Amino acid sequence: MKRIKGIIKVLILVVSFISCAQKPEDTNPEKTQQSYQEHTSTAHHKIALEVIKASKDWIANFNKGNAEVCVKGYDAKAVMSAMPFGIKTGTKEISEFWTPFIASGATNLIYTDVSVEVANETTAFLSANWSMNVGRGVTYQEKWEKKEGQWLLTYDNFQVLEQFKTSQENTTNPVASHIVLENIIEASITWINGFNLGKGSICGKGYLENATMNAVPFASINGQEHIEGFWTKLIADGAKNLTYHNPTFKALTDNSATLSSLWSMNIGEGKIYQEKWENIEGEWVLSYDEFQVLIQY
Repeated sequence: MKRIKGIIKVLILVVSFISCAQKPEDTNPEKTQQSYQEHTSTAHHKIALEVIKASKDWIANFNKGNAEVCVKGYDAKAVMSAMPFGIKTGTKEISEFWTPFIASGATNLIYTDVSVEVANETTAFLSANWSMNVGRGVTYQEKWEKKEGQWLLTYDNFQVLEQFKTSQENTTNPVASHIVLENIIEASITWINGFNLGKGSICGKGYLENATMNAVPFASINGQEHIEGFWTKLIADGAKNLTYHNPTFKALTDNSATLSSLWSMNIGEGKIYQEKWENIEGEWVLSYDEFQVLIQY
């Protein structure tokens, strides 16, 4: 009986979603076409992966002592705010900062709590906490822009919070946080592709067995089986072409991260406030999913 009630609840939720989406056109004449169709459904995920790789490469070169390559990671007119050392403008001043700093023995740069927000196909923002053998601090913003096929830093704002009195070694993987983001981005791409291929089972398997999904303003659904039922019914009723726009990916731990994003599909659009992804026995799945339908076409 409990299972039957759960299934009925899911059916009511999906019917509400679809019926609301079938409003007469004149109720919202300005919104009859799907938003965010200037790019493919997972284009912004792929941009995030490119920026993450550029950041990983920059860190690797720093830790190898390749100051020249690090400087080449900046645009010629880049601005770097390196507090408390001041603002450096252009690659000449940036080189004059990094070259002697790296030559002095600074190494073992590690990024943690990495967050990447994709603005568009050529711009993304990265923030993180960082540490190295000589100190620790925070990167408030790295602005990465794609120019002539290469991702470059056009703005870099970081602060040293503590300078160590003696060199400290840290054996943590310097890009572990980046790798977490790569994993959830790939898992999210798989989920979106599964939806757009009409495979509700793939969507369902993307959730933890006891996951919670809040589909605002309709209802809250608990459990993988009922969540899969929701997506399967929605797909069967014609929902398709799910597209994520302006996503933000945030690493929380070595085994968890969150995703937020604007979204659209052929029947409406809205916002994902949080997808919480967790690594469970080597598989990245959703333990929590909260999104809202803001406009129905």
